[in-house]
Amino acid sequence: MKKKILGIVVLACAILLSGAFPGNAAEKVYKWKLQAWRSPAEPGMAYYVEMFEKTLPAMTNGRLQIKMYWGGELVATPDILDSVKMGVIEMGLASSYTYQGVIPVAAVEYGLPFGIRTPYELYNFMYGKELPNIFGGWRAIDLLREEYKKHGVYLLTSGVDCWPGSFMFRNPINTLDDIKGKKVRASGLMMDWIEKFGGNGVFIPGEETYTSLQTGALDGVSWGSAIAMYSVKFHEVAKNFLWPPINPINCANVIVNERAWNSLPDDLKVCLEQAVIIAGLNHTYHQNWTGEQWGLTQMKKAGVKLNELKGEELKKAEKAAMELWEKEAKRSPASAKLVEMTKEYMKVMGYLE
Repeated sequence: MKKKILGIVVLACAILLSGAFPGNAAEKVYKWKLQAWRSPAEPGMAYYVEMFEKTLPAMTNGRLQIKMYWGGELVATPDILDSVKMGVIEMGLASSYTYQGVIPVAAVEYGLPFGIRTPYELYNFMYGKELPNIFGGWRAIDLLREEYKKHGVYLLTSGVDCWPGSFMFRNPINTLDDIKGKKVRASGLMMDWIEKFGGNGVFIPGEETYTSLQTGALDGVSWGSAIAMYSVKFHEVAKNFLWPPINPINCANVIVNERAWNSLPDDLKVCLEQAVIIAGLNHTYHQNWTGEQWGLTQMKKAGVKLNELKGEELKKAEKAAMELWEKEAKRSPASAKLVEMTKEYMKVMGYLE
C-alpha cells in the first residue's frame, strides 16, 4: 500500500514537472539543508533518509536536493526556529514543543494530555476536508501556518510524525495518590500533569536518566512511550508502566525559511510537502505506532507490569488534564482557538460530552 501511494505521488510530480518544464537546460537546482532534532540511530529515521536521498530527487528530476543533518550538527536544537528564520538552514524538523516559548500555540500543537487519540485522527484534524453529511474540515494546519508565518517561517507539515507520551516508574502506581512525592523526569504538559498529583517534575538530560533511575535519584520517567523507553533500556530499572498514555499523541513538525519556500516553483512545493508527509507517516506507522504494542510486549517479557488507571482514578486523571487545557488556552488567542477546535473534534468523535 505504501509503495502504491508513493508511486502515485511520484507519478503526479513527474506529470507536473514534464508539463511545466519542457526543457532541461535552464532548470534551476535548489540545494537545501535540513536539521532534525533526532539521532540517526533511531531506526525510523531511515524513512526520512530514503525520502531525501532517493525518492525526492527522483520526484523532482534532481531539481530539489535536501541534505539531512542530525541533532546539534549545525545548530543547537533550541536554535532551530531562529536558524530557519535567518536562513542558516532552510528546514528544521523538531518537536513542536521546542518552539512554545516563542509561539505559544506550539504547546497545544504538540499534543494535549488525554487529547486527540490516534495519529489518523490527528492527520484528519490537521488536513481533512469536510465530507458532506459526516465530518471534517477542521484544517488546523491553516491556523498554525498563520501563527508560524508571524515568525518568518513556513509551517510545511505538522501532525504526521507522531508518538504517544507515557510514564514508567520504579514502584507501582496503583492510585494517583502514589505519585505524590515522586521525582519524575518529564517535560511540557506531562510535567504539569504529574505535578497536579503532588509529583516533583524535573528535566534532566537523556543520558543521565538511566543511571538516575537505577540509583533512585529518579522515581519515574517520561521518554516518549513504550518503544522509545524500551530502546533505551528503562525497563531494566523501572518495572511499572502507567497506562493509558497520558499524552495519546505528541507530534513533530517541519518548518521552512519563508524566502526559501517562496522561491520554489509550485510543482516543487507540491512534491516537497507530499514527500515530508509520506516520510512522517511512515515513521509514525512503521515505528512509533506499531512499535508501541511491540515495545509493551518486549517489556512485559522483561517483567514490566502495566499499572492501569481505571474508573474514578481515570476520571481524576482526565479532569486534571482538562484543567491544563484551560491553562494553555489562556496563553494566546491562537492557543484558545486550537483548544476549542480540539474540544469540538473530540465531541464529534465521541470522546467528550
